[in-house]
Formats: sequence, structure tokens, C-alpha cells
Amino acid sequence: MEDAEHVVGPEALKGLAHPLRLELLAALNERGSATASQLAADLGESSGATSYHLRQLFRHGFVEEDADHGTARERYWIPRRGGWSFPAFELADDPGNAVAVDMVLQAALQEDQRRLLQTMVNARTWPQEWRDAARRHDVHVTLNADQTQQMLTELDDVLAKYKALAAGPGARRVSVVLTSAPTEHESRPAQSPRSEQARRPKTTGAQ
Repeated sequence: MEDAEHVVGPEALKGLAHPLRLELLAALNERGSATASQLAADLGESSGATSYHLRQLFRHGFVEEDADHGTARERYWIPRRGGWSFPAFELADDPGNAVAVDMVLQAALQEDQRRLLQTMVNARTWPQEWRDAARRHDVHVTLNADQTQQMLTELDDVLAKYKALAAGPGARRVSVVLTSAPTEHESRPAQSPRSEQARRPKTTGAQ
């Protein structure tokens, strides 16, 4: 049975909106699986602090224990298998959530920027196959709301397909960031051939 996606509500938002917890989630996503001690070393924090905040993230549905690893002395953690969605607009409709929503969004944007800049540094030592696999696309398309939703559904299906694949030889964790941002600019309706013909100036032959 497929793991259900966790939709973040006001209570989970409060549990998420903490600087160290947001850093822990980013670091855990990058590793895929890690202990509190490993994440503490990555972030320059104490293992006691990372262990406490990982338990809070678990309580609010953002991480889970890695059943395939770990010992009685130390747990391994993984990102929630079903993932989670962050309905920022709906949460921000409540003024009481505004500060927390802004913190989460700012952290996500800063992490995207950090990861991109770090990729530029790390790629200098990568083999060509991985340099070719790192790319950023900025594409603008002209769609209505229904078409945009259809596009996003299809892209989600593609990502789900590759998430389900068994890792191949030489596999690495790969970050894929998908953002859809409608602009304020509406497109002009396409002119039908008849309308276009009617707009053309009439010409007359030489007298």
C-alpha cells in the first residue's frame, strides 16, 4: 500500500517552523538516511539537540525511523515515505500562521540557492556524466489553470515513477525542485483564421 502524503496543517506547521528542524530536514533529504549523530556533525550541532528535534519532526509527521538500519543504541531516520505538501496560501490565510509560513518558505528558498551554489563548486571534481546530469531549466509556458494542473499531475507521475525505481550502479541522491509560479500577465486569445483575415487591410489592383 502506498504511503499517504502528509498535508501540513496549523499544528504541524508549528512543529516545523524552527530553524534547526528545517536544517535537519534539508540535511536528511540530502543524505536519504542518517542518525542524529551524523546530522549533528553535518550541521555543527550537538547530537542531543539533533536527536530531540528529530523526535519532534517525527511527532509532526515529517520523518520516520529507517526500519532497515539502526541499532538499539542509535536510530536511523529517513524523510517521510509518502512525502508532505505545504498548502502555503491556505495556511497564510490565518494571520496567526503568517510568521511560521514565511520562515518555512524562506528556508526552502535559501536551501535551493545553497544547493545550487554548492553544486557549482562540487561539480569541478565530478565525472562528466554527473556534470551533464546537473541542470537548471527556467521555462515559461502559456496555459490556463486546468492545463497547468494537468501538467503538474503528469510531472508528479514522472517523479513518482523514478522514485520507485531501484537505485542503479553509482547512484547518488539527486535533488529535483519543481516550482510553478503563475504571473500576472494574461495571454491574448488566439485569433481564428477568419478573424485574422478580416483584420488584414484590403488592397486594390492598379488602376
